[in-house]
Amino acid sequence: MLAPVLARLDAIPGVTSARVDSSGRFFWLALEEGADARRLAELAKRVLGAGARSLPADEAQAQLAAHGRGDPWLLPGEVMALSFVESRLLSVRIAGEVERRTGATPDEREAIAEAIRRELFAVMDRVHAEGGRESGGWIHEEWPAIAAAAAARCAGAVAPELRRQVSEILPTLLGR
Repeated sequence: MLAPVLARLDAIPGVTSARVDSSGRFFWLALEEGADARRLAELAKRVLGAGARSLPADEAQAQLAAHGRGDPWLLPGEVMALSFVESRLLSVRIAGEVERRTGATPDEREAIAEAIRRELFAVMDRVHAEGGRESGGWIHEEWPAIAAAAAARCAGAVAPELRRQVSEILPTLLGR
């Protein structure tokens, strides 16, 4: 989860703000005037962990160039938006696959997508309230329970046979 990471980056003395791109892969640190950029980069790498690196200046400029055109670089209080966007996209993608595999109607697909979205939003709210997770892999561990809850939520919206199929298929649809 990105909010706790951004909070730790923000807490580094000399950092005025930390942002993350919408992929969660790139971090942008604004520094106090006169701050030792190399020292702060080393401290930031410790927060970010193994594999973290500073981009060469030209790559960093290329990353930040799109910000002025609307590419979102989010502050700690804004990163929950990423979880909501990802949940919406995931629910639509997974419901589309259910439709493909079962022959569900477009209305049934939409009901399934909404059930998945509601369950994902509830899980994201809980995980963010708990302070996040160290790794993105947590969703794969929780997916069977999320899938079961989403299938149950479909009870009034889809026929019993389709709900049975959804119950069988959903747990298999979140690949690593």
